[in-house]
Amino acid sequence: MTKYRLSRSISLPERVLVLCEGESEKVYLSGYKNEDANRRRLSGVEIEIYQPKDFSPLGLLKEARRKLREAKKDHYPYKSVWIVFDRDQHANIPQTIHEANTSDPVINVAFSLVCFEYWILLHFERSRKLYNNCEQIKKTFEKNYLPNYAKTMNFYPLIKSAINTALENAAWLHQQNQPDINNGVSLINLQAYTSFDRLIRHLDEIKNE
Repeated sequence: MTKYRLSRSISLPERVLVLCEGESEKVYLSGYKNEDANRRRLSGVEIEIYQPKDFSPLGLLKEARRKLREAKKDHYPYKSVWIVFDRDQHANIPQTIHEANTSDPVINVAFSLVCFEYWILLHFERSRKLYNNCEQIKKTFEKNYLPNYAKTMNFYPLIKSAINTALENAAWLHQQNQPDINNGVSLINLQAYTSFDRLIRHLDEIKNE
């Protein structure tokens, strides 16, 4: 592990850590990070995006905590830390979200159900449709929007022009879900949900000093 020594004459780049459960999230975020305009804007920011060996929700949380301890020891803390995961068939999701939100510092959560592909769907349509599994969303892509979609394909260039539409549709989805949330419905029991937009908004707000 590289050890960083801070001095008055050295200004180290801001650090952001994003731990992903799946490949499609990594592909999307890497595409976002490497897009020309974002690459220039984020040239002074170190954004680490990777999938740890244990990419269950609790595994992501555990790795985030380890990286935070390591960064503190090296005197080079992260500006923000995110864990990105889906509902799928994972256990311990409510526990993971609670522990992340109550961590010190807070570990941000970008959670989607039924899977990350719901965020991609919002690039094309405003939807609160219930999908029982990710394969159903994939079939919607293949039929209407992204023929031959695969989680590992370089799909970001095909949808990047619609990112503002996705952000607007995600904001609409939050509004639609809020009454259920106010009535005590757990995130994992909502009809459709994603908070991946909050990660994108966070990255959009980062400016080079």
